[in-house]
Amino acid sequence: MYSKWLLALSLFLGGVQFVPAADPGSAGRDFIDAMQRIRLNQPEAADSPALKAFAIYDYLVAARFRRDLIKQPDAALDGTIEAFLQAHAGQPITRGLRRDWLLSLAQRRRWDWFLPRSPDVSDAPLVCARLEGRLATGDMQGLGAAVLARWSLPQKQPAECDNVFAWLRQQNLLTPALAETKTRAALAADNPRLAREFAADVPVARSAALLQWSDLLEAPKSALTVLATHPTLPVEPDALAAGFEKLTRADSAAALKLLSPLLARQGLAPALQARLRRAAALGAAYGRDPQAVAAFDGLTADAVDSQVEEWRVRAALWSGDYGMALRWLDGMPAGLATQPRWRYWRARAVAATAGADAAAVLFGEIAEMRDYYGYLAADRLHRSYHLNARPSPDDVKAQAEIAVQAGLIRARELFACDMADDAAAEWTAALGGAEPAVKVQAAHLAARWGWYAESITMLAQAGEWDDVRLRYPRPYPVAVAAASQLASVPADWILGVMRQESLYRKDAVSRADARGLMQMLPATATAVARRWHLPLPDKDSLFEPSVAVPLGAAYLRELLDRYSGRLDLSLAAYNAGPVSVARWLPPKTMDADIWIENIPYTETRNYVQHILEHIVALASVRDGEPPRLDALMSPAESPKPALW
Repeated sequence: MYSKWLLALSLFLGGVQFVPAADPGSAGRDFIDAMQRIRLNQPEAADSPALKAFAIYDYLVAARFRRDLIKQPDAALDGTIEAFLQAHAGQPITRGLRRDWLLSLAQRRRWDWFLPRSPDVSDAPLVCARLEGRLATGDMQGLGAAVLARWSLPQKQPAECDNVFAWLRQQNLLTPALAETKTRAALAADNPRLAREFAADVPVARSAALLQWSDLLEAPKSALTVLATHPTLPVEPDALAAGFEKLTRADSAAALKLLSPLLARQGLAPALQARLRRAAALGAAYGRDPQAVAAFDGLTADAVDSQVEEWRVRAALWSGDYGMALRWLDGMPAGLATQPRWRYWRARAVAATAGADAAAVLFGEIAEMRDYYGYLAADRLHRSYHLNARPSPDDVKAQAEIAVQAGLIRARELFACDMADDAAAEWTAALGGAEPAVKVQAAHLAARWGWYAESITMLAQAGEWDDVRLRYPRPYPVAVAAASQLASVPADWILGVMRQESLYRKDAVSRADARGLMQMLPATATAVARRWHLPLPDKDSLFEPSVAVPLGAAYLRELLDRYSGRLDLSLAAYNAGPVSVARWLPPKTMDADIWIENIPYTETRNYVQHILEHIVALASVRDGEPPRLDALMSPAESPKPALW
């Protein structure tokens, strides 16, 4: 039952590489060696007096406890761990150890220890273990309601819940009505596979509609086609709407074709009709369909929300209908209309409909902003960029006072030993509630340590945006220079990608398992290495700047070659993949700012815009002439097919 806990703990001990980010000193090197021996399950060496006195020695002790919880858990170890947790109460070091210890207690059915020590647990395996412990010890008051509340959640539950859920069934507490409610919640959360699993507890007479809803989510085109060709076939309104919305995102053209027959179904409430029309219009805009403008224009007022207000302007820009774009921009609520994005596009629409002179004042109002749209406006007026850079106070004495805090000392040593997550936890515990002025000094301190991610984060938390030099460091100069020479890609472009991808964290790992400074998937990195005749990387070597940065630069070079040197298309492909970019390309040449604005993925659109901003700032901090965006952004068009 607790195999997942064992796996997670095994990964903790077996998957971490303790490679120093900077020279941690002799005690730090001893610490790293000792941690490595734990990871490799090697015999222990005697701890030197210097190691025992090391500021983060307790992290080594905790790692040994976590190892021993796998190898030889017993009552003596439990007592030792509890004493350790009490001695370090409230410190970040206790979090992972406490969780692993509680799971070990539950696995060993030490309910007399587990239950009184776990009243505040919140993660699912421990909550379920606690419920099982109450069942095992006869603590029945309110237990049925508590287990039922956990069972009713529309999500996959851990194996630790199996026993208490089986008990629910034995007690006949799982009624068909509850099973149906749970299934509907999973469908509303767009999880059709889980809904099908839950629907097994729903009587056949009630489950047919739920399974139809699941079909509409899993295969919306075929399921909706059946409903369009069989107008009397019953379907729940929410199921119809959910399936149609799913189709508009996957195949907007097919959704538009099905819209009329679906609207013709008898008994559709006006609200449902409006919902379908809204989904079709948005889908057409995401798919850059020429019918998008007309679809938006046909919406009733009750179907217009902020998402529609933004995307109907984008659709009008894509189609070149500046008059319609201006009409919709003029109708935007103030909260949207005053954003730099829509101020810029209003100026663009005015320029297209009334001439450059009429738009000059509007461009001028944002042309001095340190912002993607401010730079675009400055380009329109042929003005210099204004980065409005202002150094923040750099108080070395205040930084020294911060640095001697126990938590900051531990954070520094953990960072030097390449344990960045633990370092960040210590840093946050020490400074999370600090005043903005203190956070600014902490940002300077972190930058001096070479901890750029934390430095930039602190500045953001303090609301300090104008210290451009501190916000845009230029780390890893040797790796960046080598990568720039290898791939013939400007160093500022590489650093811009690095800042956006990982915030300069060489140990960064995404949910998709993209790794390192340049956030490359292992398979992509290997393929690039083969094409460039570079050493083949493994997963862990992507955490090395000397490996990751050249591979990332080489991949960016390949994309630049694929898209005839167009940086914006290449950046979009770096983030979302060439397949996505191929779907987004216009049928004819189009201004790059319009193409970027119509990227349907918000993450990718922001990604491209932010990196262009970064490139301008990075040039400024090296005292170079910032490049113009109108030079970096060539008109978008479909490139010739690549050979790779």
